[in-house]
Amino acid sequence: MKRLLLFFMSFLGLNLYAQYGGFGGFGNSGNLDSYTSKKDINYVGDGKTCHAMDVYYPKESKDSYPVIIHIYGSAWTSNSGKGGANLESVGKAAVDAGYIYVTPNHRSNSDAQWPGQINDIKAVVRYLRGNAQELKVDTSFIAISGFSSGGHLATMMGTSRNVKEYTVGSTTMDIEGNLGNFTEFSSSVDAVCDWSGPVILDKVNCGNAMDLNNFIKPLFGNCSVSQCPDKYALATAVTYIDPTDPPYMIVHGSSDAIVAQCQSEMLYDALKKGGVECEYIPTGSDHGVNADKCPDMISFFNKAREKKAAAATLNDEVKVLGIGVYKSENKIILTNNERISYVLLDITGKIVGQGIVEDEGISIEYLPYGVYVLRLENGLIYKFFK
Repeated sequence: MKRLLLFFMSFLGLNLYAQYGGFGGFGNSGNLDSYTSKKDINYVGDGKTCHAMDVYYPKESKDSYPVIIHIYGSAWTSNSGKGGANLESVGKAAVDAGYIYVTPNHRSNSDAQWPGQINDIKAVVRYLRGNAQELKVDTSFIAISGFSSGGHLATMMGTSRNVKEYTVGSTTMDIEGNLGNFTEFSSSVDAVCDWSGPVILDKVNCGNAMDLNNFIKPLFGNCSVSQCPDKYALATAVTYIDPTDPPYMIVHGSSDAIVAQCQSEMLYDALKKGGVECEYIPTGSDHGVNADKCPDMISFFNKAREKKAAAATLNDEVKVLGIGVYKSENKIILTNNERISYVLLDITGKIVGQGIVEDEGISIEYLPYGVYVLRLENGLIYKFFK
């Protein structure tokens, strides 16, 4: 009887999976064949399909373009869904608006446990920065979007952009990872769009929708949320929220029978409470990307890009932090040439850089935008914004 029940549950899950297009990752009829592309780029350098990505370009020829990365939906079960990553909706909107459109594969829940999946996507961003000239990437603006389980990964990328290791309770995870050959580059993203994502894993069944726990538990070695609450928290974007996080846009339908709309409502409430800029667009649709909301996504990303550019312009001017201590856009300079040790900390108190002050100053080019503290060996402390 037990085997029969398991077979029935498996059959039901597969039918729902097929009915809803693999949770958004498969079954798309559109393509971007008329646009220039570079396909099957291995962003880790291991030759594996799960670490391949495609890059699509706008038709207007330019030296560089801002970027939208979009992650397919698959309930974390696919390691090769990039070819169906909403090309006809999000993809076309992106390239027509002048953005490079990047669709990466990532390891599935049977290939790797968490945080393997977010380690993969962070490696994608580092690869783009490390190969910016070849790929024509404007590194000043890299946005990320995702549908369904891809939305989960996109939301994680935003709030964890300044995080390497993180501890909840008795569990510590390396969220950043060290995949690929470009670990010296930042994996920070500048804006996030979430389409119907299951984003708060310890409360994934908050409403009347499909029970996703059979897809989530493999991420944690088949450990349930009651058995491993710390692991689930480390895979949930709200855990990492702070006011320096990038702006978010959330789109979710009330008729979604796969991921309950309350997932997006809880994320929106948490982001607003945490001081993060956020737009929430509820619709009446089911589980899918609303093509008619893609212009809203482009408008949202354009606004975020303009806001960041304006802030960067202000930072171009050298600012006095204290007597003999100055900050430009990418350096902290001590005019007395004192070779003393220093520590850089982010807003959470986590060390993000340390060393000896050199004659040319302290490079802060690698840091994502945010609030930081410089602590010198002589006891002086300076707060600055990048």
